[in-house]
Amino acid sequence: MHVLIVDDSNVSRLLLRALLEADGFRVSEADNGQAALDKLTLLQPDLISMDLNMPDMDGFEATRRIMQRHPTPIAIVTASANLPGTQIAMRALEAGALMVLDKPNSPVDPNFQLRANKLTETLRRLGTTPVHLPEPVATHCINGANLSTWQKRSLKVIAIGASAGGPQALKLLLPQLNAGCPWPVLLVQHITPGFSGSYCEWLANQTHLPVHLAEAGQIVLPGHLYVAPDNHHLLLDNQLRVVLSHDTHHSCSQPSIDVLFESLANNLGGDLVAVLLSGMGRDGAEGLARLKTLGALTLVQKPASAVVDGIPQAAIERGAACFVQTPGEIGETILRLRPDTQQAS
Repeated sequence: MHVLIVDDSNVSRLLLRALLEADGFRVSEADNGQAALDKLTLLQPDLISMDLNMPDMDGFEATRRIMQRHPTPIAIVTASANLPGTQIAMRALEAGALMVLDKPNSPVDPNFQLRANKLTETLRRLGTTPVHLPEPVATHCINGANLSTWQKRSLKVIAIGASAGGPQALKLLLPQLNAGCPWPVLLVQHITPGFSGSYCEWLANQTHLPVHLAEAGQIVLPGHLYVAPDNHHLLLDNQLRVVLSHDTHHSCSQPSIDVLFESLANNLGGDLVAVLLSGMGRDGAEGLARLKTLGALTLVQKPASAVVDGIPQAAIERGAACFVQTPGEIGETILRLRPDTQQAS
């Protein structure tokens, strides 16, 4: 597998090169975003390891241009997820980067080898992930009659699951869930540990809904958005109370979309809307299928509109989708379920 390391630090490039070559990767280097763009056509890497703060062109702008011209799996590899550059990282995720990863520190760090192994393992997985520029898919009005079954229901929550490419989809979906949303919104996004706070800040700029990092014991409120914290599963009990779990038996992802959907199936039945967006793997597909059998409205992102179509495709193949739509159409569908809009539909 061929990796292009884009980093303005000679020391960082040397360290990453040593780690990756020791694990069997073929490595090329660029010292800023512009240099990476200049080399991209010639090198055609399987994966790009992208730093954030660089001269001439930062990691966001480089990611944006690469995804427009030559879509390639990109991982943001930065010294710490808590640096001020995290907002640049969020913009890079919005532009199509797959993940933010913690750059290993000095080899004298007692956790160095653990972090190095995790980095190379994750990069190898990302390098085999097909990515593409989402196709512009024309939106269309959803026939209100198609939604009559759910319009008559007393819906309890909106639950959304997303992985790689999720921020791009959420940027299009969330504005339609603004002021007056009559349901709590729960969100599981696969995210790098230590990054969920910055992610919540980014979400708050995409919607007028108050955004909360979910806390154990809180009752979820209509018109509020609750985000699963990193390294925890988000569940909901039958009193609409948040439950957080560290259980590692159910899923390799923490938080897990399937774990949220299963808890909703167990405690709320089908009185809800469940959404699956862009991502790699199949987390959420089984839980969504169960919710559909219980009568929930299940909405899956149209694969052609996703940066990474693995999760949407898995859900479709599982027969878990009531509707397959673009993010904008998903937002429109949810909007048409609101009592104050049903007259118009």
